[in-house]
Amino acid sequence: MIVHLNGWPGVGKKTIGRVLAGMLSARFIHNHLLHDVAITCAGFNGADRWPLYEAVRAAAYGALERRPASEPFVMTNGLCVNTPRERTAWGHIVDLAIARNVPLIPVVLDADDNELVRRVTSTGRVGNKLSDGVVLRDMLKSDVLQRPAVSELIELDVTRLSAEEAAAEIAARVRVLGTLAPATPRHLEMRSLSANRT
Repeated sequence: MIVHLNGWPGVGKKTIGRVLAGMLSARFIHNHLLHDVAITCAGFNGADRWPLYEAVRAAAYGALERRPASEPFVMTNGLCVNTPRERTAWGHIVDLAIARNVPLIPVVLDADDNELVRRVTSTGRVGNKLSDGVVLRDMLKSDVLQRPAVSELIELDVTRLSAEEAAAEIAARVRVLGTLAPATPRHLEMRSLSANRT
């Protein structure tokens, strides 16, 4: 099983994901594990950033594909509909689940715009993470999060939830889903934009 958390910067993907992985006895793979290598070595705007990221991602996903199918993963990303690179990134997740022959449960985490900006601009935010509230507001206006059109999609507003509360809610919903069929290319289909957050 792969539980994939998708959400805006500041929504708490890494924090919630780490707690959720503990609850599910899962391996935790957050998106900054891959991005930080590329940004640290090539620079944020360096010409080698994206080729290096793809090389790291391919190697990491190859290793993940070889893990036993019985081992669950919790993974995170910030994937939007209108960004080709992010659509491709979701395709890699779907391919990984198909190659492992395991279910893929997409989870979309959302929060109030003002709360997202507050979190992004907080002094405790560290690492190669977005910390500019103006840039985030522009993102919120110009794009929408990917929401795969599958029945197992879980959507959760975490505006007023702690990481522990959010993780517990996701874990409970995952358990309610019960035994799921392995992922298929249908996971690549997205809900219509009109059904997404506006």
